[in-house]
Amino acid sequence: MNDLEIQLRIWEKTVDVQQHFNTIELQIRNYALTLFTAVLAGVGYLLKEKINIEIDDFLIPASAMASLIGIVIMGSFYFMDKYWYHKLLKGSVNHSMDIEKALSTAHPNIVLATKIKDSSPINFFGIMVRSDGKFRFFYYPLILTFVILYIILLKWA
Repeated sequence: MNDLEIQLRIWEKTVDVQQHFNTIELQIRNYALTLFTAVLAGVGYLLKEKINIEIDDFLIPASAMASLIGIVIMGSFYFMDKYWYHKLLKGSVNHSMDIEKALSTAHPNIVLATKIKDSSPINFFGIMVRSDGKFRFFYYPLILTFVILYIILLKWA
């Protein structure tokens, strides 16, 4: 096996690693949505049943506490997704781009990581949003839902 074939095999393996981390990120978001729905259903049930927690003569609605738990859970998923697996995915993309640069003279069509990185940003109302910013569109509404519920339920439930 010559040097070019070895480089191609390394590049192929790097693409496999990218796919692996991307799959993990999608699974994390799937689990986040599933738990979001479950906690939201739990909040509704606790509110319907008017279940409260008494701590030193204070009555705290259990639905508000469930909302607080939802904030912690969604925040944990956000952290794991953005600061853990997304960093690994970005590292594998950058590594692929380095390999593609080295292979560019022999194989000018091997530009997958470069094309993905170039195609990733979106224009959102005149603002370019890269992959690091897209997390906000997924997680912030979920977290904000629980924050609003927590405040409302703590005050009025």
